[in-house]
Amino acid sequence: MALKILFGICILVFAVSLPIYDRYYWPEPTKKSLLFKMIAATMFLSVGILSIFIVGNHSNYAYVLVNGLVLGWIGDFLMHIPHKTETPNMTLFYSGAGAFLAGHIFYLISFTRTLKIYTGKYLTFYEVIAFAVIFIAFALMLKPVFKFKYDNLFALVTLHLYGVFLVSMLVKACNLGITYYLNGAENGVGGTVFLVLGGILFFISDLTLGMRLIGSGKGKKSIKTFSLYTYFLAQMSLSTSILFIK
Repeated sequence: MALKILFGICILVFAVSLPIYDRYYWPEPTKKSLLFKMIAATMFLSVGILSIFIVGNHSNYAYVLVNGLVLGWIGDFLMHIPHKTETPNMTLFYSGAGAFLAGHIFYLISFTRTLKIYTGKYLTFYEVIAFAVIFIAFALMLKPVFKFKYDNLFALVTLHLYGVFLVSMLVKACNLGITYYLNGAENGVGGTVFLVLGGILFFISDLTLGMRLIGSGKGKKSIKTFSLYTYFLAQMSLSTSILFIK
């Protein structure tokens, strides 16, 4: 019972801290926005850890996913530190971006290993088709629709490489959620909802983050708010999935 109460407190603190973080995050990051951002990040990490013990889910899925949540927490911290000064510490910023990328890899490992239990394969034909359609569609829309601006080959390659991991995570999360339900697994509905929702929200949050940094959303408060809400809700959805996916 105590763990469930703590779980509820984490959700409540998360819900309160997120809008406060959004308030102090505009127009530039501040010490207050960092504080409330890390409170919210600590809550989604805590929910993931508590979920393990609430339902006794000591599976590979749960532990690898929590590693991804930890890396997300680190990325949140490091990418928020550089302020708009004459000499911003971009080393910390890039280190944070690297932590996020590593987090995506851990999510992919967690989804892929669990999917193999049901499909017997690390990669299916349907996943390849879904990846190709989504990746090509959005790659073609980056400049004409989302107004992404990149002026060198390195930026172009980095952007599309990150897109490979992002789309792969989206496809794997949705496929695992649907496969888990179709195989009649326990708590299949809950697992499907939180996995699919987490995958979609993560994709949207990173897309809008790109729009905010180098696209049509630059300088727009609404895009910044939408990006941060979808990101934190994605992390919370994935951490909550540990309650259901065993």
